[in-house]
Amino acid sequence: MKNIFFRHPQGLRAWALALATSCLLACGGGTSLSGVGSGGSGIAEGSVSGFGSVIVNGVEYDDSNAVSQTEDAVGQKALSAPKLGQRVRVIQTKDGVADTIEVLPQLRGPVTSVSKDGLSLQVMGQRVQVVSVSNSSGTATVLDGYDGIGSISAGAALEVHGVWSQDSKGLVLVASRIEKVTAPYELLISGQVTAVGQGTLELNGSSARIDTGALSSMPVGSQVTAWLDQAGSASQTLRATRIKDAAPVPPGTQLLRLDVMASASDVAGGQLRAQGRPIAIPANLQAQLPHGPEPLLLEATLQNGVWTATALRARTTPQDLGGEILLKGTVLWNANASSLTLREATVAIQSGTVISGNCPPSGQMVFLEVHALRGAPGSTPVATAINCPSTVPGDSVIRQVGVVQSIATDGKSFSMMFDGQSSPTTMVLFDGSILPPPPNDLNTLRMTQMRVEVEYQVVAGRNQLRSVIPPPPKSTPSP
Repeated sequence: MKNIFFRHPQGLRAWALALATSCLLACGGGTSLSGVGSGGSGIAEGSVSGFGSVIVNGVEYDDSNAVSQTEDAVGQKALSAPKLGQRVRVIQTKDGVADTIEVLPQLRGPVTSVSKDGLSLQVMGQRVQVVSVSNSSGTATVLDGYDGIGSISAGAALEVHGVWSQDSKGLVLVASRIEKVTAPYELLISGQVTAVGQGTLELNGSSARIDTGALSSMPVGSQVTAWLDQAGSASQTLRATRIKDAAPVPPGTQLLRLDVMASASDVAGGQLRAQGRPIAIPANLQAQLPHGPEPLLLEATLQNGVWTATALRARTTPQDLGGEILLKGTVLWNANASSLTLREATVAIQSGTVISGNCPPSGQMVFLEVHALRGAPGSTPVATAINCPSTVPGDSVIRQVGVVQSIATDGKSFSMMFDGQSSPTTMVLFDGSILPPPPNDLNTLRMTQMRVEVEYQVVAGRNQLRSVIPPPPKSTPSP
């Protein structure tokens, strides 16, 4: 048996928990419902809970050739790396293999009110619930740009991701991620149409009305996304510049895999409206629905033209809720580091972190499997266990630091001189490669010889670039 090093005497308990969780992930226990099968097409929607490829609702999807993007007010799609806690839609033509990942913010705009404890707030009149603790009934909200929920004040601009739920007061967005937004930004509201007037919509049961003007309206119960040309209070009418169906189903789709907040009372006439999509719930599955709204993972297939649920599972396992994060990738290993970063996620390494004896001495590139737990909103997730498997996936995401040396004349590749190497490595761009914009574009990085981090994968024998990450700008000292 390999040696195991504990940074803290209580590490044995954490290591046992990590082993149990690893078995669940590896053996499929509680992590996924039935798949669509080889060659089948499907949609999966939910929040990002980790990265190996990308993990959504505890299910891992190979994104080595996927394009990740977000849509703007005029329908243009820009590359955007998925982040922890974001709501995304994975579109696949083969189960477990992502073709496209769509990042789906639900609200973007100013805060109109905040409760005293900071756990409830409104963004442009839409109710938002912050989850403060990860346990078997929920996962703590990821908070980006703030030290804690008490730092959010009225007037601040936020982007909020999450799932819409029903409570005693009506529809509320249970936030999986809240991100501070800096100007300029586009105002956005998503949610369920709860009333329709002459050229207006009511979303999520709030008193705020959306003026759709000549834009196509949507029926009650549908899920929409609207871009606005003004912000306002809960009582104002907001004018939409664009509105779209937020729950499309591409032709040929065979499977829907959705996370929902639902209860038995949400089923009417044998049908549940799951994130804007009507789903028939057979009697045997209706019996599995909880009495009150709880997080569920639902799968449905198209049967005689009707989306019909085929599986339903309460999301109560650590990788579903409970705040567990799984990160996998190859990095330069430092056994004494206080933190590490992989795929847009940073975790802290503390005294209680269990580091497996199969991890080598510092200074080597090594494939890691990192289990971590989310703490309170605004805190850095803490690694509970780090393992260094001897078997490394061929398409492992690799993170290295170096300088851009040269750029091909066709702009489709460039060379990097990584730290500690004597010869350059060629990076090949593909549709999903995310490059930094000016003033840190590739050519500027080449001329300035700024040290940057890059993430890439070896796909079909090529070093396929995922992203280039320049260092953050230096803060300007206060006068």
